[in-house]
Amino acid sequence: MCLFVGVALALSAAFWVPSHAMPRASYGRTVRMVESTVPRAATSTPRSMRSDGLHAADRYVSTVRFLVPNNEQVAFEHTWTARADQLAESKGLRYFQMTKRAADFMGPPLPDDEFNYQSFCVWDSKAAFEACAVDFSEDVGRAANYDGLFALALPPAISNVPPGDRAIDMSVRLPREAFVASNRFGIKSGFERDFEDMWAARDSSLADLPGFVNFQLLRREDEVDDDNTYISYTTWKNVQAFNSWRNSENFKRSHSNSRGDKESPYAKMPKVVTFQTFLVVSADDGM
Repeated sequence: MCLFVGVALALSAAFWVPSHAMPRASYGRTVRMVESTVPRAATSTPRSMRSDGLHAADRYVSTVRFLVPNNEQVAFEHTWTARADQLAESKGLRYFQMTKRAADFMGPPLPDDEFNYQSFCVWDSKAAFEACAVDFSEDVGRAANYDGLFALALPPAISNVPPGDRAIDMSVRLPREAFVASNRFGIKSGFERDFEDMWAARDSSLADLPGFVNFQLLRREDEVDDDNTYISYTTWKNVQAFNSWRNSENFKRSHSNSRGDKESPYAKMPKVVTFQTFLVVSADDGM
């Protein structure tokens, strides 16, 4: 997870979110787990490589991005309750969560038409996603799909995400269940392998930290419409767990610079965007 000179200090300042940013959830509805059908993704070398020299995917990730007006957000959130139940029955689904954008840091300001909700599904494979019959409302949102690299996750029995039950009150927003810290990267052409190798060599002790839920490096599939060719995507139990990681030795090690005089692979300044999640569905091994 080594970043180019100067970004480590910027990240230290950027990766801080006020503790009050994560609202408390109340519970009452039973949450079903997805039975795991494949082994947990390996995190140690050697790793499988594609014919083009890039790392092979552990998972396939499908997302749809939505821009929802404030006065429609409560109703919008509740339209996903039935979809979450359907996804829990979908073959090949490993993990699902709806996310609501929270704070962002670093880089240029987000545009006015930046999405504020995103559906996030992790699959065994692209074929499993394509076989899914759930309506993701892609006609009113914008799809963005990814190869999921270097997957690391804890079982829900350990992470407590999703919770054992959740309250559903149609008059208010759905209870938040976890916190996502994502970092968007634009990588120079020809430097993709170099960038991936940095993440492949990361310190995987992240899973030992309190409040960690899961991690993937997302590699954008097909046409890139936002200049973000890669996204690091880490889910935490809550914002307090995220902030504790920022103060840990793990954070210091992962954000130290060890590239020396090598040319930076970055085409632009990384952009940190955080999310609150709801309606989480998880495989029994976490992803």
